[in-house]
Amino acid sequence: MTLPAGSGKSAMRVCALTRPLSVFQCVADVRPGREIMQVRDLRHAGIPSLDGAVRSTLALFIADILAALLREPQCDEALFDYIVYMERHIAGASGGALANIHLCFLLHLQHFMGIEPDWGTYLPGSVFDMADGIFRMSPPVHGNWLPSDEAAVAWTLRRMTPRTSSLFAMSHRDRNLILDRLIRYYQIHFPGLGAVSSLEVLRAIFV
Repeated sequence: MTLPAGSGKSAMRVCALTRPLSVFQCVADVRPGREIMQVRDLRHAGIPSLDGAVRSTLALFIADILAALLREPQCDEALFDYIVYMERHIAGASGGALANIHLCFLLHLQHFMGIEPDWGTYLPGSVFDMADGIFRMSPPVHGNWLPSDEAAVAWTLRRMTPRTSSLFAMSHRDRNLILDRLIRYYQIHFPGLGAVSSLEVLRAIFV
């Protein structure tokens, strides 16, 4: 996508409209066989902007994840609606809800990416096979599995939503451990994900 060039107030407006995770309306010159589109007449789409250090860091992290996962230029209205839904919640969240919102996002993104765990296979004491996305009563032969205590946490976290995320109290260490496990789960199923550049900044803001 090629954005209109400009300077002064015009350039600042374009920059504000195209920050990570921003939703805007525009006129695009779409031509067959051309990957880069010329756009013009950018307008705000009415979705709250994610301002401030914490929300902008969350936006950058989510944008990094999506950029690595969404390689095919296909229209997915359900996924788009989910991203906008989460963006609205990030804009209005505070306290514990804001601190857990990135975990909530990754948990429910699994459904749209086709890797949601088979929660019906869970039994108390089972381990979680990260490669197959199922719970087992004994560890698989490969090393990508979670022990029973962490599997139980994953089972509990499945109930987290943007509206209930503030009810899931956890320490900075626990939050980062869960984030590590979620990122690892995505990397197993999407090897192209690699390292997430904004991850370390995200770790540091929720203490």
